Amino acid sequence: MKIDKSELLRYLGYKGQEYGENIEQNIDVAISLCLEKITPRSVIKKYSLVKEPLSLKGANMILQGKDIAKHLEDCNEAYILGATVGFEIEKTITKLMKENPLLGVMVDSASICAIESYCDDLCEELQSQNTKQLTWRFSCGYGDFPLSQQKDFVRLLEMQKRIGVFLNEESLMMSPQKSVTAIVGIKETAKEETQLSKCIGKCGNCGNQSCQYRKG
Repeated sequence: MKIDKSELLRYLGYKGQEYGENIEQNIDVAISLCLEKITPRSVIKKYSLVKEPLSLKGANMILQGKDIAKHLEDCNEAYILGATVGFEIEKTITKLMKENPLLGVMVDSASICAIESYCDDLCEELQSQNTKQLTWRFSCGYGDFPLSQQKDFVRLLEMQKRIGVFLNEESLMMSPQKSVTAIVGIKETAKEETQLSKCIGKCGNCGNQSCQYRKG
């Protein structure tokens, strides 16, 4: 796992403009503090896919929406994953927002980078274990894949019991906030050595060209 400065700045809204030495120092402190306070945990399960309707075999979970169907159209199996960087970093951010808001915002952005980097690492590890090509990870809320399916991920992965992630049934938001669920398809084609990181290439495959967090 790593927290890249350019990624942190992107989440802060910087787009190439100059910033002072004070910002640079705060960035270094924020990254160091974030790495000290995060407690990454994850759970992953593998399922066979049923095509009509598209669902996880034996899981009582129908995958809703045209976008997820297209995403998994060449797959007969898939992984579902849940990951978090824990509560301690959230406690730290809450405290900093009162004592040092600038640093608090930076640590918050650093923690977003941390959970994304952690999920990237998980996907790369899954790809290294497979002879078949994996898709990039697809989360609830992407395209027309409804956020309400978050309930199914949390249930199937037993996230509360296994990694301490809770779901608010009304807002459908997870706690700790820096937590992620996603599905990664296993294609029926052999992987190519040049594509080992394809499962983490979300921005290059996403159709939302106007996203403020888009890479490139």
